[in-house]
Amino acid sequence: MAAPIGRAKFYGVLAIVACSTPLALAVETGLRQIIFPPEFDEVRMWLRPSITPWVWLTVPVCVLAVPLGARLQRWLVARDLAKLPVERRTEQGRIESEFDALLLSTSAPQLPAVIATIAFMFGAELLPVVVAMIIATLGVLGLGVAVARRIPAKPPSPRSSA
Repeated sequence: MAAPIGRAKFYGVLAIVACSTPLALAVETGLRQIIFPPEFDEVRMWLRPSITPWVWLTVPVCVLAVPLGARLQRWLVARDLAKLPVERRTEQGRIESEFDALLLSTSAPQLPAVIATIAFMFGAELLPVVVAMIIATLGVLGLGVAVARRIPAKPPSPRSSA
């Protein structure tokens, strides 16, 4: 049986998830500098005027994806709890469902930011990528805080939830 999910474990996982998109940008930039030939920068500069306006579209998409992620979170939890047998619909079961759903629902605001990161690899300007990244990271943290408020400070003991 897995250890109960408390706020400390939750915030630790949330920090990792929130840092994953900016980390992807850093890794992409580093790998591009190491692996790609110097001529690739010329191709990037040539593509920049064509790609950058499209990348600016990821900014409002990130903004819209945050409430979409919140709705997805609630739907995933409700679906997961509905599938559980009645005897397993405990507070600990709900917390586990919230935790699992958070890992998936935080992808909603991160996806447009990852698309912006890929566009940056091909020459998009950095500014719209960073703006999308900031919105996505704040969206992930907002989703996480909303879920954390529904998790008790002290995890329920396995005996009391049985």
